[in-house]
Amino acid sequence: MNRREFLVTSALGAPISALAVNSGAPVEAIAEEAYIWGVPLVLQEKYLQLAWSGGHPLNRFTLATQLSTPDDKVAGPNVDTLYGFAWLNLQQEPLVLSVPDTHDRYYSIQLIDMYSNSFAYVGRRTTGTKAGRYLIAGPHWKGSPPNGLVKIDAPNSRLLVLTRTLVRGQADLPAAQAVQIQYTLTPLSKLSGPSIPPLTAVSAISAFPTLDLAGGGAKYFDDLSAGLALNPPAARENFPATRFAQAGIGPGRHPSGDGDPKLNATLAQVAAAADARVKKANFTAEVNGWRVNYQIAPFITDRLVRASVNRIGPGAHIAQEALYFHTRTDQTNQPLSGAANYHLRFPAGQLPPVDAFWSLILYGSDFFLVRNPINRYSISDRTEGLARNADGSLDIYIQRQAPAKGRSNWLPAPDGGFQLILRTYQPRPEVLNRTWRPPSLERTA
Repeated sequence: MNRREFLVTSALGAPISALAVNSGAPVEAIAEEAYIWGVPLVLQEKYLQLAWSGGHPLNRFTLATQLSTPDDKVAGPNVDTLYGFAWLNLQQEPLVLSVPDTHDRYYSIQLIDMYSNSFAYVGRRTTGTKAGRYLIAGPHWKGSPPNGLVKIDAPNSRLLVLTRTLVRGQADLPAAQAVQIQYTLTPLSKLSGPSIPPLTAVSAISAFPTLDLAGGGAKYFDDLSAGLALNPPAARENFPATRFAQAGIGPGRHPSGDGDPKLNATLAQVAAAADARVKKANFTAEVNGWRVNYQIAPFITDRLVRASVNRIGPGAHIAQEALYFHTRTDQTNQPLSGAANYHLRFPAGQLPPVDAFWSLILYGSDFFLVRNPINRYSISDRTEGLARNADGSLDIYIQRQAPAKGRSNWLPAPDGGFQLILRTYQPRPEVLNRTWRPPSLERTA
């Protein structure tokens, strides 16, 4: 512990009731701010514990062997890429990430700190698709990387790494599996030895179910304080230590157990209200009936935006990596339902302008994939047999029954409500600057 950390921890040692009374601080406002500020950290800690209890070792990849299906009860998975993940501990020494030549196949390895910042990427957009080795070093490591290694500085000693590897079609699955199995992590001290191969599982994304923090009550602030002790905030987090201390929140504290029943009840009420505020927050822009968040960046300074982005799970891509257009309604603002038929037409030359790929995926109202008779969960630039019109335009039919024109361009809908996400990976400037807009979804019957 350095001097700054000691002083912060010592300042937080006074009883919470005394701090609240002596300072006259508005504890409710401080606690609400702390709740929102801490959502990404508390969630990351919970996901790390889930992985640990699920038998996933640190510093080793777990890679999916199959694309996502309705069996994966996880909110909003794509069906374009094989997922993988690893939790890293850099306290002892750096790790070396090795990747193969993917021969222009899209892949991304997203490095996410314990505050849910996507602080670095390795992959097609950022580092290309040639083979490479990258030294991932924690904040306390002061060495120099060996020749041939590119250094990546991590803001925390613990972090999450998420991998996505494109599958171009069912026949391409073995080739995609062969690529991702070559993603390895090796301690720097063992770099000259054999690499430890990744673990494999049918699903990797299932390790990240949507977690609801609302039931934690005042204990949420204990979890936040524990997370702060384990993961000292980097300078850019602008951690308001003195302000949070007025509500008894800080590294090593237990706000819910400090012996003040009234304050405990207040913290529980604040937690419920702040959680509702996070869930209600909406920072998306409306584009032809679709909603899209252009604000996802490597470091999101607005704490409510960051909490909102991460509340259903980690790994939201920054805008330059992928933009997602989402809709629950048609052109008349009516909820989507299998009781109706819908038509999406991309005019000639107006398909999503991307440097990687695009896909339109259907989810149920619960945001899970929905089983259907032809096991098709998306229409994409890789859909086999997709038919274009004579003028070059593309029609996609979203409905419960197969359209009269056949199944080639049919995205099956369920009986009840549903929603759609149009994903654009490596979106071109015209997507990012809002020049290109997806067409409206039209209800036809």
